[in-house]
Amino acid sequence: MKKKIIFSLILLFAFFSQSLFSQEEDTLIYRYRRMAVEYQQQIKMAQRSLEGAESKLKAARSGYGPRLDFAGNYSYYGVPLQLAPPADAPIGTPGDELHNMYSLDLTLTQPILTGGYLKNTKRAAESEVEAMQSYVKLSEQQVMLNSDATYINTVAKKEIYNLALAYRDIVGQFVNVINDRVEEEVVGKNQLYQANVRFNDAQYQVLRSSKQFEVSLMKLNKLMGFPIDSVPQIADSLSAIKKVISPDSMITKALTNRPDLAYLKGKVTASQYREKVTISKYNPQMGVLAGGKWGAPSPGLNINPDFNYYFKANLKIPIFYWGQKRKEAFAVKQVTEIAKLQVDQTKDAVILDVQRSYFNLKKSQEQMEFAHGSLNNAKQNVSLMLDRYNEGLSSVLEVLDAQAFWQKSYFNYIQAKYDVNLAYSEYLHALGELTKEYNK
Repeated sequence: MKKKIIFSLILLFAFFSQSLFSQEEDTLIYRYRRMAVEYQQQIKMAQRSLEGAESKLKAARSGYGPRLDFAGNYSYYGVPLQLAPPADAPIGTPGDELHNMYSLDLTLTQPILTGGYLKNTKRAAESEVEAMQSYVKLSEQQVMLNSDATYINTVAKKEIYNLALAYRDIVGQFVNVINDRVEEEVVGKNQLYQANVRFNDAQYQVLRSSKQFEVSLMKLNKLMGFPIDSVPQIADSLSAIKKVISPDSMITKALTNRPDLAYLKGKVTASQYREKVTISKYNPQMGVLAGGKWGAPSPGLNINPDFNYYFKANLKIPIFYWGQKRKEAFAVKQVTEIAKLQVDQTKDAVILDVQRSYFNLKKSQEQMEFAHGSLNNAKQNVSLMLDRYNEGLSSVLEVLDAQAFWQKSYFNYIQAKYDVNLAYSEYLHALGELTKEYNK
């Protein structure tokens, strides 16, 4: 009988030691970050937006080169055009009547002076590419944070499930001990009933935590693109490593690293170049072109079609447009000002996010240390109650209560580890430093 009580105590301590001192950092979290980034449609949409911006940049660069155009036209005149007679024709000879006018043109055009349109269009496109690169990073940071939260929750649910199993087995061992004592008529059946009530409650907790663990696995599978019923590899328990953090220059680091800020700054720069693009059409414009034309009337104003070529130079200097330039420039400038205000607003949000996440992580670590100490006390209390029960100094309820308090303390410790791990991921996200690669 004494051996059974001791065995129950050993089982409890074995589970406690296995989980409590599993302190190595869980590197699987990086693996799931990579998988989530590779699978998530959010990232793919951001990458498509980046590809579109890069294509616009290539189009803007091509505007510097010459353009080759082919054109054709045809006109029919019901009342014909009367062409002049040939110079050597007798006086009074009528000229040819022209009902059909048609031509085929091939033109090569080279812009020389565009008022800054080409230059600023290209620079605006470059700024858009930079902004979209930051948008891809922003999407990756958000997906990695979601991946962390889902993975950490799944591991926590697994650890809670294992705790429920261990607690049920511990209570079950104690029920067996009491049952032996009842058969030996050392104690009454009321003690067995009390223990069975606790055992049934422990079994219910196993069923409930098993369901929650299975649901969390489904969510992880969905996020990673796995089959919903697959069993992914995850850690047995959450890491309890205390993260060493320093508040020094963390705000400066966040303002430098955060992709949402970089994205908005890129939008501001692009909008500033669009202001210049808008007013470029009111600046002097110049271009040259060369072309060839085949059709009728021919170069000698003959009815028979023939070929001709030409060279042109165009110069346009806008002078007065009733304030249109100023009004359009003002409208576009307001878009830039709004973008600047969004940058300032986001800076304030980033600073608050960093300070909040730092405070949350610091307090979560203190909470975890307290929970660790409480769990140690609960372990010692179970040991003492079992010894006292073996000596006939403690009741069944005192032992059962001690085991229940141990389970509650262990649950609190798991929850505290969950809070620390999630708070650390949120802190890295606030700094813009979530990464897919593990660097020891």
